[in-house]
Amino acid sequence: MAERLNKPFKNLTSRVKNSASVIQQGMYYNLFSEGFDISPNLNEVYELALAYYESKILTKEELIKNSAYFVKIDNIFTNHYFICTGDPVKIPEYSSSRLKSFFINNQFRTGYATHGLFPYRGKFHPQMIKAIINIMGVKSGDTILDPMMGSGTVPVEAALMGINAIGIDSSPFCQFMAQTKCDALKITHKCLDGLINMYERLFSDFNSCQKKIDAQRPLFFKNNKLSDEADREKIFNLVFLAFLDSEGYAQRSKKKSHIEYFKSILERYITAVNKIAVVEKHLNITPAQTSLQMDDARNLDIESNSIDGIIFSPPYSFAIDYLNNDLSHLRYFEKNILKLNDNMIGMRGKSLREKYNIYLEDMDKVISECARVLKKDRFCTIIIGTNDSQLSKALKINKENVSGLNKIVVDIGLSKGMSHVRSLPRQIIGMANTMRQEYIVILQK
Repeated sequence: MAERLNKPFKNLTSRVKNSASVIQQGMYYNLFSEGFDISPNLNEVYELALAYYESKILTKEELIKNSAYFVKIDNIFTNHYFICTGDPVKIPEYSSSRLKSFFINNQFRTGYATHGLFPYRGKFHPQMIKAIINIMGVKSGDTILDPMMGSGTVPVEAALMGINAIGIDSSPFCQFMAQTKCDALKITHKCLDGLINMYERLFSDFNSCQKKIDAQRPLFFKNNKLSDEADREKIFNLVFLAFLDSEGYAQRSKKKSHIEYFKSILERYITAVNKIAVVEKHLNITPAQTSLQMDDARNLDIESNSIDGIIFSPPYSFAIDYLNNDLSHLRYFEKNILKLNDNMIGMRGKSLREKYNIYLEDMDKVISECARVLKKDRFCTIIIGTNDSQLSKALKINKENVSGLNKIVVDIGLSKGMSHVRSLPRQIIGMANTMRQEYIVILQK
């Protein structure tokens, strides 16, 4: 009898010891193999999931070369570690402590390479995109498509991974911004030396010549003798993007003059470009080809069954008015800005309900095109916000009864012959009033 009474206590002691052992080992011990050092500040479930998938899908050699969420494999530093360390984003002294803290805490997520050139609302975390490219099985020499490339995160990340990229966007400003970021990966190291000393003349040229971008190039090349003539078009675009960036800052804040903003932003751009050039040389990285076009995602000029992977995020047009946000920059690229509405998904229509209905029609066409150009067995990943608040207003029903856009795109994908592999939820920071969550929806042809 005494033996039977003591048995539960022995089991309890054993469980307590086992609990202590499990807690001491930590979660990573059971998720990842020994020698897999995960990147710092990883604190969201979707990040942990993507890291886990990377560890199971990639070889150790591939993890060292292209992984997103690991800094060391068997004590060998990964390429992502070298790309992200140091100070690629030069923050001006007058920047808020919140902004400085953001870049410190997100050193491995965003802002590295040329991703930090020009802040753009709704842009991807590059680290997340790199991991998605990996788990989709897209390899060096393959071709990836982003039919709604925005600021160019997918083509920039793909280029650094040795993956050819096609990027499409209906906005001429987005096409310019993305092209500038990709081209900046190929600017000859040190060819920007001395450029910052010319900031006053550069600012004067752009500020006094409020004309279309093509009209400003001749003046720039005439007034500025560049150290490397082969890179002069890339340098012009880089400087002009810095000017547009400074223009936005000057409109939002009066802490500094426009020219002071321009100087600090141009200095930051030069630092970022020189930094990635050094890393590319050290790691023997030759950025892959990128073809970035201003076109319509609903009617792609791409051969059927030719694309190895697709990643895109449909515009959050119910939450963000992209046309209005980019208005001051678009005037340099487009004479009739209102006609852009015809090709911008989510912008057409008068009432919210009409916009929503047209949005669904457009998304059906976009996903149909994605299914057409994608190779068999390959993946299409759509990163889309739930947008429940705006949809509730548009449909005049309670939020609880709204079918999220993530479910809608899955249904569209199924109707085009694709299968739904997985959806990973991700919290959205900074847009809580309009959108709290988005989903990484993975479809397979």
